[in-house]
Amino acid sequence: MKTILFGGGAAGKAAGLPAVLLPALLVLVGCNTLESITVQGPARTVFGQGQELDISGLAVTANYKKNSETVTDTGSLRITGYDKNRPGRQTITVTMNARSGLVRSNASSTFTVTVVPVESVAVSQPPAATTFRQGDDHNWNGLSVWVKFEKDAVPGAAVNLGADALTISGYDKNRAGTQTITVSYYGKRTTFDVNVLGLNGIAVTSPPRNTEYYTGEELDLTGLVVKGTWSDGSTAQVNITKNDLSGYDITRGERQNVIVSYSGKTAMFPVTYVAFEALSVDRPPAKTRYELGETLDTAGIRILGTWPGHSLSLVNNSRIRITGYDPLRTGEQRVTVTAGGQSDSFTVTMTNPFEGIWYGQWEIGNHLVDGKRKDIIAQVTLKVDESSWWLQTSDSQGEPVELRGVFTPDSNTHANLQCDDRDGVGEVNRDSSTVMRLKNSLFGDWVIMDKVR
Repeated sequence: MKTILFGGGAAGKAAGLPAVLLPALLVLVGCNTLESITVQGPARTVFGQGQELDISGLAVTANYKKNSETVTDTGSLRITGYDKNRPGRQTITVTMNARSGLVRSNASSTFTVTVVPVESVAVSQPPAATTFRQGDDHNWNGLSVWVKFEKDAVPGAAVNLGADALTISGYDKNRAGTQTITVSYYGKRTTFDVNVLGLNGIAVTSPPRNTEYYTGEELDLTGLVVKGTWSDGSTAQVNITKNDLSGYDITRGERQNVIVSYSGKTAMFPVTYVAFEALSVDRPPAKTRYELGETLDTAGIRILGTWPGHSLSLVNNSRIRITGYDPLRTGEQRVTVTAGGQSDSFTVTMTNPFEGIWYGQWEIGNHLVDGKRKDIIAQVTLKVDESSWWLQTSDSQGEPVELRGVFTPDSNTHANLQCDDRDGVGEVNRDSSTVMRLKNSLFGDWVIMDKVR
């Protein structure tokens, strides 16, 4: 046992401890440290390839400097070295971490297990579905595989779908007829057969809800229903995505046929694309002034378009494309409206609600006044001008301190401060139009700042 005793000498005085208490103060280090552990291996020491380690029956005794005791808290043990994928003899290490007083110690011991390789596999239960329609994705739910281990050193076991090393291959959803499916597990294979019903054809039984577009718009498949008919006479709706469509060009203003393809069969439906000769913002949105971080509001906008053979017409606001709006850029912004291959624009103004001069004060230390601790308070002035900031305060000695740098807002209530000559020093949260909180790692926590009107 090592004892550190603080006496009334220089060390005790340096520690700032009352002399009357120093002789009684001691720190005990390493009273009963862990020296070793004894491990009695688990009840089971032979496993089949792919099986998890089972430590049931594992007994660990901790041998301390003064005594020994059985370990009941397995959370203090770390077991390493087991690889369920590698056949053969394996050494497993048990490590225990312990703490005695201020000293941490650890000890390790080992035991051995054997992993037996897979000898063969067989389908013990086929999947619930073995007949599919052409175009259907496979579904192997219910499949179970019986695994036999080498020389029957370990009892056989069922492996279900989802096991790490179990792979299934050979299915082609676009090929009708009988297909042989291969199941593989650690290099051993077995098979089973499925039947894929041939697809006779597909038909569009309901076109999409919207079949009229401005050039440049992507197709909306909402409402589209496509049904297939198979060799056994059955029919069902098939799932169609944009990847299954072809034959149309969104840049061409005309009536077009969209081709739907599914497992080698095709159908079609018509759409019309409109290309404008001209586009104009007849009336801008009701709201054209914003604060940093606000989302563009197009309520009230009126857009007119002209196209061949038609007079001036009102453009559907829900189908226009808007670009050029930046919620984090101050000043005037030109916002572009596009539809039918033509564009026009309107102007909005983005204001910075942080701009201006803000005053506050923060605690930067304390000192003794008449035997009492008194906080040292420094005045803080923060000026924000678009993307830059300047801060003036003083240190605990009353010397002036100035900082300046880049101001980066990410909303109309929060911004980061990056100092020109230091790492990032803080952030601001705006609580209202006249109050915000400033945090600066050089001086302390949040401080309330009031805006000069």
